[in-house]
Amino acid sequence: MINTMKKGLLFFILVLFYLPAESQTLAKNDELKFEADYAMMDKDFKKALTNYLSVLKSEPDNANIKYKAGICYLNSENEKGKAIPYLEEAAQKVSEKYRADSFKETNAPVDALFLLGSAYRISNRLDDAINAYIRFKNYLSPADEYELRVVEQYLKNCEMAKGMLEHPVRMVATNMGKPVNTEQPNFNAVFSGDGKTLLYTTPGREGYDIFYATMGDTAWTTPKNIASTLGTGKYMVTTDLSEDGQTLLLALDDPVNADIYMSKFSKGRWSKVEPLGKEINSKSNETYASLSPDGKVLYFTSDRKGGLGDLDIYKSELDGKGLWGKPVNLGPGVNTPFNEASPFITESSRKLYFSSEGHDGIGGYDIFYYDFDNPGLGAVNPGYPLNTTDNDLFYVPMGDGSSGYFAYRGIDSYGGRDIYTVQLLPPELVTEETPVAFEEPVTENPEVAVTKDSIATPGELPVPVAEMLTIPVEETAQVPSVEEDMNIDQSALVEQTPPAIKEEVVPVVEETPVTEAAVVPVIEEPVREADLSFTSIENAASYKVQIMALKKPVDLSYFTSINGVSLAFSHDNWYRYSLESTTDKKAAEQLLSEIVRKGYGDAFIRGNSIYPQYTIQVMAVPGPVVDLTRFANLPEIVVTKGADNFCHYTTGEFASKEEAMNNLNRIKSLGYSKAFVTVIKR
Repeated sequence: MINTMKKGLLFFILVLFYLPAESQTLAKNDELKFEADYAMMDKDFKKALTNYLSVLKSEPDNANIKYKAGICYLNSENEKGKAIPYLEEAAQKVSEKYRADSFKETNAPVDALFLLGSAYRISNRLDDAINAYIRFKNYLSPADEYELRVVEQYLKNCEMAKGMLEHPVRMVATNMGKPVNTEQPNFNAVFSGDGKTLLYTTPGREGYDIFYATMGDTAWTTPKNIASTLGTGKYMVTTDLSEDGQTLLLALDDPVNADIYMSKFSKGRWSKVEPLGKEINSKSNETYASLSPDGKVLYFTSDRKGGLGDLDIYKSELDGKGLWGKPVNLGPGVNTPFNEASPFITESSRKLYFSSEGHDGIGGYDIFYYDFDNPGLGAVNPGYPLNTTDNDLFYVPMGDGSSGYFAYRGIDSYGGRDIYTVQLLPPELVTEETPVAFEEPVTENPEVAVTKDSIATPGELPVPVAEMLTIPVEETAQVPSVEEDMNIDQSALVEQTPPAIKEEVVPVVEETPVTEAAVVPVIEEPVREADLSFTSIENAASYKVQIMALKKPVDLSYFTSINGVSLAFSHDNWYRYSLESTTDKKAAEQLLSEIVRKGYGDAFIRGNSIYPQYTIQVMAVPGPVVDLTRFANLPEIVVTKGADNFCHYTTGEFASKEEAMNNLNRIKSLGYSKAFVTVIKR
C-alpha cells in the first residue's frame, strides 16, 4: 500500500511539474513565432529563421513553421538549397483551411507547393519543379484566374529552361574587387556615363545603406556611406545615376506606397532626397526609375490604373519648364500582365533593357531587351547564364548593352552579392572553346553552389534567386614568372585586387598601375621604322600612326586630346602608342599631320602587309592599364580602352578569322586558357 501511494505521489509530482513546463514551452514558442513573423515582414530573414528553427526543436512536426523556414532560406544569400527539405516536408501537410493568423496552425498553406516548385526550379531540378507546380495547380479552381496564369507561366519557363541551359551564351564576368565589394551584399550599382562615379546599395543595421565612390588616377576611392546625408530613411535603394553623375535616383521600398526620389550633387555634396513630381509618383507603387543619356526622358515602373497588368514600364519626357510630362505606357511589346522591373535605356536610346516575369523566360524575372528600331523582334531574351532559373533584375547596360554591370554571388565573392562587370560575346565570334562565365548547372553541393541574387521588387516580399557558377578572381601582390603566368585565369582578373578570401584560392597577379596619368612622359628616343618588323609604306596594305614610344610607360588616360590610342608592348621592352589602322594612305597622312600639330613631333606612319580584322583577346578589365611585363611570354600585347571603360588586352593581328583561330590554341598553350578570337573594333 505504501509503495502504491509513493508511486501515485511521484506521478502526481511529475504531472505537476510537466504541465507548467509544457505550458511554458508553448508560451515561449508563441513568442518566438510572433517575433519571427514580425522579422519576416521586416525582411530580416536571418533573425526570423533563427526563431523558426528554435520552434522546430520542440515542434518537429509543425509543417507551418517548416513552410516559413523554407521562405527564409529562399531569401538567404547563399543557402537557398536548404529550403528544399523544409518545403518538401511542409508540402506533405498542406491544408486549404490554413489559418495564417493562428499560432496553433500546424499545417502548411497550399502555397507551399508553389514555393517548393520554385525552390526546385532555382536549383535546376526542372522535372521536380514541374511536378510541384502541377500539384499546386490541381488545388486551383477556374475562379483562380491570376494564380492559374502564374503557374502556367512558370510551367512554360521550366520547359524553356531545359533547352536554354543546354545552349549557354558566351559570357565573361569580372568581379570589381575591393574596395567596392565587401563581405556584405552589394547591389543596385549605378554609374555615371564615363564610369568614374559609382553608387550602390548594401544592407545596413536597419534597412539599407547607400555608398558613393569615384575613380581616382588608378583606383576607386574608398566608398563612403552617404545614407545619412541623403536622409533616405530605412528602406531606400539606388535605382539610377545620370550620365553626368550629378543626379541620383532612388526608390523607396514601401509595401504601401513605393515612390521615386532624387538627389543632386553640388559643391562636393549630395543633397537631401526629394520625391519626384505628381506625374511620376502616384498613390500606386513606383518601384524603379532611370534616365535617358540626355536626361530628358524618364523610364519608370508603376502599377497605376490603366496598365497592362501588375508593374508596367512607363516613360515621361521633360518639358520646357523642367517638369515631367504625362507618363506613356510602353505598350505590349514591353509590358505584360505580370511584373516588369529595372528599365535602363542604352547609350543610343534605341534599346531598352529591363526585367520581366511575363515574357518567354526561364526563371521568375528574366532580363530582356527591346529594340525600338526592330519592334518585330519583340522582347529578346539574351539567354543563359545572364538569365538563370531564378529572378534576374537590375542589369545596367553599357554601350549597346553587350556589356554591363550586374550583382550576384559568385565563387570569388567576398561573402554576399558583389558587383561584377559582364561581357556578352557576339554569336559570330563564339566557338566551342570560347569561355562561358557559368559553365554548368547548379548542384546542391555547398562546395560548388553559389548564388546570384537580385533585390526584391519594392512593396513585395523578396523573392528567391538562382544559383550559378562564375569564373573566380584570383590575385596576389607579386608579379609571376612566365611559368607561373601560364596558370593564370587571364579573363577573370580585375583592377581592384582583393585580399585572399580562403587559403585554397590560388593567387595570381595584383594589377599594379603602371604610372600616374598626370606625369608627363620623357621620350627617350623615337622608334623609327627600321626598328620595327613592318613593311614599307610604299608596299603597305594598311597604315597606322605611331604617336610615340617610351621605355617608361604612361596610362592611356594621359592622351586627353587624342581618342582611340592603343598601347603595344613587345620583347624589346618599348611601349608604343598608336592609332588604329586604315587602308587609306592619305587618311593616315592627314591623321599624322593632326597628331604633329598637337605636339607629338616624333609621330610617324607605320606600314603593315595586311589589313588586320581579327585579334585574340586574353583579358579585359576596368580601370587603368596593368603591368604589361606579366605578358612576357606573348610575342606582343596590345591594350585598347573601350567606351565601356574596359581595357582590352589582345595579341596578334590577323586578316581573317580562320587565321586567328589557327593561332588561338598556341596562345592558350601559353597559359591563357580563356583567350578567344574577337573583331578589331574601329
